[in-house]
Amino acid sequence: MSGGRGQQGRPSGLARFTPAALARAGKTAGRLLLNWGLLIAIVAGVLAFREQAEAQARAPLPAPSSQLSLAQARQWRHFPRYRRVVPVLLYHGINNSNHSYSVTPGLFADQMRALKVAGFHAITLAQYVDFARDRRHALPSKPILLTFDDGRRDAFREANNTLRNYGFHATMFTFASWPTTNPGFSLTWPELRTMQRSGIWSVQEHGGEGHEYVFYNAARAKGGVYAFRRYIPGPSGHGGHLEDFSSFVRTATSDITWGADQFVQQVPGYRPLAFAVPYANYGQDGTNDERIPKFMLPWLRRHFAVIFGGDYLSGGHGHRYQISGRFSPEYSYRITMDQKTSLPALYCRLRDWVTGTPTWMEYRCLRSPAGPSSPGALVHPAGPRGGLPPPNPGR
Repeated sequence: MSGGRGQQGRPSGLARFTPAALARAGKTAGRLLLNWGLLIAIVAGVLAFREQAEAQARAPLPAPSSQLSLAQARQWRHFPRYRRVVPVLLYHGINNSNHSYSVTPGLFADQMRALKVAGFHAITLAQYVDFARDRRHALPSKPILLTFDDGRRDAFREANNTLRNYGFHATMFTFASWPTTNPGFSLTWPELRTMQRSGIWSVQEHGGEGHEYVFYNAARAKGGVYAFRRYIPGPSGHGGHLEDFSSFVRTATSDITWGADQFVQQVPGYRPLAFAVPYANYGQDGTNDERIPKFMLPWLRRHFAVIFGGDYLSGGHGHRYQISGRFSPEYSYRITMDQKTSLPALYCRLRDWVTGTPTWMEYRCLRSPAGPSSPGALVHPAGPRGGLPPPNPGR
């Protein structure tokens, strides 16, 4: 046969590719490419929107406005001068949850405004370390140290721009495992690195794993992992026993050194300047082995320049290994800030600290007959020194 058909009358392979067929195929391919291009553009837009939304959810928030009353401003402007003393404040969360371990953004802004009006200078952690080593070290007038425990994202977001506006510095203590195991609650390593570079924040260790408890007797009573030997139950029907002291030492110290290694790897420029003891208990405020406080504090001081505890008004008093006062080169206490810490209460406690008023007299700062924002407000006593963590994560 001749022509463009085969033996059975069908077009040959070449004959099928007519100009019209090629045109139709081109239009079909064009539509497919257009559809794929639109799909890719939509996906890229969704991803970009999500990334932008997540970045906004992590970014520092605008500083709330704050205005002291005339009476408040007059009181804070006349805050007494002092030397060779550095009061330390301890914050946890900054949010509107009304949780006892948090302050509201508005209250935090008012507190920072009051400190600025009074002429306080929020110093760097490095300056505080120099002071702790030699109390004659030169510092700006009315120095104060601002600290935050638990590496909380809400605290960073609410505090950062207020601190920046006033030229204040602050220190954030966090656990080495939380940046990766507590998304949403805790700051991530990239965020911590940004904070360290900012010149506002110093990032320091609060521990390795987190706020951990151990059972320390057969009744399953719980205590901090740096303060108690762990109780090991026996076989069914038999009594258990406490772990060896050497086992306690290995567990406690390896957790802290593992944490320090993570900070070194993750935060360029990190130096182990300070450590905030979880639950403010290294055995001095309760333990099942008196060797623990005698071991832990010296060990911590060999590895960190300054050791921070909690509020000196909320600890156990009269304990054999309790360090008295508000400050010592071995152990620095802090004023715990919570949602009911009014400006008058803060003024009263800071004044007592810098004037050397005996600590037992400072309890009067926590009581008064009026509302929470007026002079003499009824203020909740400083609460327990550890922050409220999310469920304990694994490493």
